Amino acid sequence: MIAAALAVPAFAQTAITMPDRPAVGTVAGTSIVNTAGLRYDLDGASLSTVSNTVTIVVAERLDVALMRDGHDAVVVRSAPTAITLTLTNLDNGNESFTLVATVSPGEVTLRTLVIDADGDGTYDPVRDPAPVDGRTPVLAPGQSIKLLAILVATSTAPAPATATLTVTAQSTTGSGTAGTTYAQAGDGGGDAVVGTTGASASVTIPLSTGPARPSLFKSQSVRAADGSPNAVRDSVITYTLEARFTDAVTGARIADPIPVGTVFVPGSLTLDGAPLSDAADGDAGRFDAAGNAPTGGAQGPGIAVALGQVAAASVHTVQFKAKIQ
Repeated sequence: MIAAALAVPAFAQTAITMPDRPAVGTVAGTSIVNTAGLRYDLDGASLSTVSNTVTIVVAERLDVALMRDGHDAVVVRSAPTAITLTLTNLDNGNESFTLVATVSPGEVTLRTLVIDADGDGTYDPVRDPAPVDGRTPVLAPGQSIKLLAILVATSTAPAPATATLTVTAQSTTGSGTAGTTYAQAGDGGGDAVVGTTGASASVTIPLSTGPARPSLFKSQSVRAADGSPNAVRDSVITYTLEARFTDAVTGARIADPIPVGTVFVPGSLTLDGAPLSDAADGDAGRFDAAGNAPTGGAQGPGIAVALGQVAAASVHTVQFKAKIQ
C-alpha cells in the first residue's frame, strides 16, 4: 500500500454532457418540391395556371462527435483494461465512420478497438465485434454507439508521463474544412457537405501503469440569514470535500485552511456525515485556531481530518462551515 496526503486542488472539474439523439434537421436525401399557382380573371372568367415544379435534394451534412467516459488518467494493468468511448453521428444522413486508435509511447499496448454491442462497458470477444475494415456500421442520424479500447501493460515499469491513447473517427464519405462539398456523394444522390466538426473527431486519453492516485473534489454552497444564496456578511459557506480512492492507501489525511475573510463555524466539522469534535482529541478531526494544523503549507487557522488506512474503492466526505465576516 502507499501513503497519501490530499490537498485541495486549485482547479475545477467540468462535466460535459451530450444528448443521445441530437437534433439533425431535415433528413439528407429528402426532396423538397415546390410548385406555385397563378389565378387571374379574363373576359369575366376566373382562370388559373401553375408554374413549373422545382425540386432540390437536401444535402448530407457530415458531422461526428466522439467522447470518452470519465476524465482522469486510466491505469492500465497486465490484465486487459477497457476504456469506453461514445461515438455519435451528428450527420443528418446515414453514415459510417472510419476508426483509428494509437498508443504512444511504449509500456502499454492496444490489443483491440471494438464496438460495445450491448453497451455494458465490458469486453466480450464473442458479442463485441471489431469494426470491419476499420469502419463502424452505418449509423442513422443522431445515433450513438459505444466503443471499447482494450489495453494491456507490457511492462512492470511505470509508463512515461506522456503515454496516451488517441482514438479518431472520420466520416467515410469524406472530411476536411467545413463547407467542403462532395458532389452527389450524399444520401439520395444529393451532395455531401462537411459540417462544423470537419467530419472528424479525436479523443486523447492519458495513461498510467502505476497505482491509481487518490483524487479530491471540493464544492461549496452559500446560505444567507434570509435563506438566500447571497454571499453577504454573516452568510454561511458549507464546504464539501470528497476524497476518492481507487487503491488502498495508508496515512491518508485531508486538510483545508479557513479562507481569509471568513471564520470557522464551531461544531460544523463532519466525516461521512458523523460529527467530529473541534479539539485535538480521540476522533479523526480537529480545528486548529492557532494555524498549526497540517494544511498543505498554508498559514492560519484550518481543519484537519486523519483518514489513516483506507481500503480500495473507497469514498470519504468531509464537511465544515465558515461564516463570511
